Amino acid sequence: MKRFLCMLFWVVGCCIGCYAQNGYIVSTASRQASSSVESPEKQFIDDHLKYYSLCDWTPGMKFMVIPERKDLVIPVFKSAETGKDVDSGELKYKIMEFLGTEVTDRGFVHFNFDCEGKPYYHEVKNITLEQYCMKPKAGIPTLAYLGDVDIAKDLLEGETLYMRTDKVRIDDPNSTSGYKEVHIGLNEKVTVTAVGVDSRAFPVKIVFSDSKGNTYYQPVAISKTNCGMLDNDFIMEKKNKYFPNAFSFSDANAKKARTLMEKYGKKPVYLKAETACTDDAGMTVKLPKYTQFVIKDIIAENGTQSVTLELAAADGKSYRMKTTFVHASVTNLALRNDNYFADIFGIGNLRAKYPDTTEETWDLISHGEVRKGMTTDECRLSLGDPIRVHKVTGGYETWYYQRKSLDFTHKKLERIN
Repeated sequence: MKRFLCMLFWVVGCCIGCYAQNGYIVSTASRQASSSVESPEKQFIDDHLKYYSLCDWTPGMKFMVIPERKDLVIPVFKSAETGKDVDSGELKYKIMEFLGTEVTDRGFVHFNFDCEGKPYYHEVKNITLEQYCMKPKAGIPTLAYLGDVDIAKDLLEGETLYMRTDKVRIDDPNSTSGYKEVHIGLNEKVTVTAVGVDSRAFPVKIVFSDSKGNTYYQPVAISKTNCGMLDNDFIMEKKNKYFPNAFSFSDANAKKARTLMEKYGKKPVYLKAETACTDDAGMTVKLPKYTQFVIKDIIAENGTQSVTLELAAADGKSYRMKTTFVHASVTNLALRNDNYFADIFGIGNLRAKYPDTTEETWDLISHGEVRKGMTTDECRLSLGDPIRVHKVTGGYETWYYQRKSLDFTHKKLERIN
């Protein structure tokens, strides 16, 4: 019995200890299914460009030898015929076909290749193949995986893409690097004209042209097979060297406009103050406050946070106006973007809230004017909130503004002072 009680106390103690350690560790995994959704670009990779770890390489896989500077000092391959090192410069731009691996009598691992009918191998010493494959960046220097290039060439040439990076390259034979970096517009629409090989880290060289016929290229990793980099290595200046960070299959402007239209499209809005718009003839006109519209369309553009609203006025005329739905600063109103949507527009049909207000009175309100007989609501719409209000018995009250005061009797304007 004592033994049973001791075991019971031990179990309870363990449970309490476990809770003490893990009670603060919480997760939403048990409460909801994963809601992560692959981007179309990552889904493209998952569907077509498989990642092969070093131990998954199969005979027939092809690579191109593209040595980096250090590879010209430290040979990567040996000749299987002579057992001697081969200068990487002699193998530059030659294609290596993987034949398989073997372990020598001395316990060295050989990765065997054929190049133009001659046998070569890359040697790894003092480690087993399994141990070498477990290294995060395991791979063979100089080798750019051509499987990615072939698939990208087949699937991307002639396709329309949109830029997710504003830094791209052009070939420059006068530069020691062989290229020059230039700028391109974010979300610029481009057409892929060619796909070739670039380097081990970024094996796929995507050549593309913009709408003006200018030609650029961007080297990218896609499946990351033998690229020698981890996911967290694609940061800062290397971030745009991963395909989903460099290119998009969809127009971000169209997506932005579609998202905004889902929220604001076909909604009635009105101007909070007199505002300049562009009419159908392209002329700039000033419309009075409380002009009522319906949002017909929202058009986004490259290189700006502003969008163009296409507006249908209550009288059937159409107007266009630039606005933005993005703050430059959320906390500092002084840094707010010009033409911020909520500063310009109120949402809803304002006139429907005041069905008894006549068109003649609305015309006065829209121009900031008041006259005898207007209600307190109508005067507030016209002039805004008063500085102060003085009320007395009998339904009398006086509203004080900076340059005038209004006397009301039972909420009707009796006198303007």
